Amino acid sequence: MQYKEPMLRDGALDDRIIWVTGGGSGLGRSMAEYFVSLGAKVAISGRREDVLFKARDEISTKDVLAVPCDVRHYDQVEAARQEITDKWGKLDGLVNNAAG
Repeated sequence: MQYKEPMLRDGALDDRIIWVTGGGSGLGRSMAEYFVSLGAKVAISGRREDVLFKARDEISTKDVLAVPCDVRHYDQVEAARQEITDKWGKLDGLVNNAAG
């Protein structure tokens, strides 16, 4: 079965800030790309900086913030959350996609 119609309307996530852990590759990256296409600004995090920055550059340097973070470490999670809210002033949603 193939879906030809998008699930959400254009602009459905305008002015929303979403954080996707494990957002540099695989499902996390796919979700980040889709959220940006719907108007969101997206923070992606993961342990591998090179993967994150490459994903950011390929998706959108304006709408994507790459934040290195290992979700197994509370202090890194708090620092990432602070960086996101410092940049965009709020955080509307979290997709906990990281394996850890």
